[in-house]
Amino acid sequence: MPHVIEPATSSRAKCRGCGRKIEKGELRFGDREPSMFGDGEMTLWFHPLCAAYKRPEPLLETIERERVPDADRLIAAARLGLEHRRLPRLHGAERAPTGRARCRHCRNLIEKDTWRIPLVFFEEARFEPSGFIHAGCARGYFGTADVLDRVRQFSPDLTDADLADLARALG
Repeated sequence: MPHVIEPATSSRAKCRGCGRKIEKGELRFGDREPSMFGDGEMTLWFHPLCAAYKRPEPLLETIERERVPDADRLIAAARLGLEHRRLPRLHGAERAPTGRARCRHCRNLIEKDTWRIPLVFFEEARFEPSGFIHAGCARGYFGTADVLDRVRQFSPDLTDADLADLARALG
């Protein structure tokens, strides 16, 4: 069965990308994956923008045959993720709570209280944590420093001052 874009029939589902609830009637993207538990399929639900950021290939397949509001923005975000293959790994931004993690790009320690970007890999229909990079290593790791919209989507608690500070750290 193909992937779907449809209004949510209830408000029970959570987005697999950001973890927030998908409200009833809100548009959602259903990524159909083979069931890990037997025959058949399972559907992973996403907000459309989260799908564009995290699952660009299936979203682009689907958006071409469905009419979707704000399709141009979703297509542009998904294409950027395809162009820069590591970009869908981005999962927000945070200040390092300790100085023990190593950057997956430069391999140096990430100092306590500096900005770091958590990374995730999509494996077996789940996003698995896979380390961090320095904010300053974003351009080298992702191939672009144009990540603030994605950070804002996956770290909604960051203030405008935090985002401005992070923009400086990104270079």
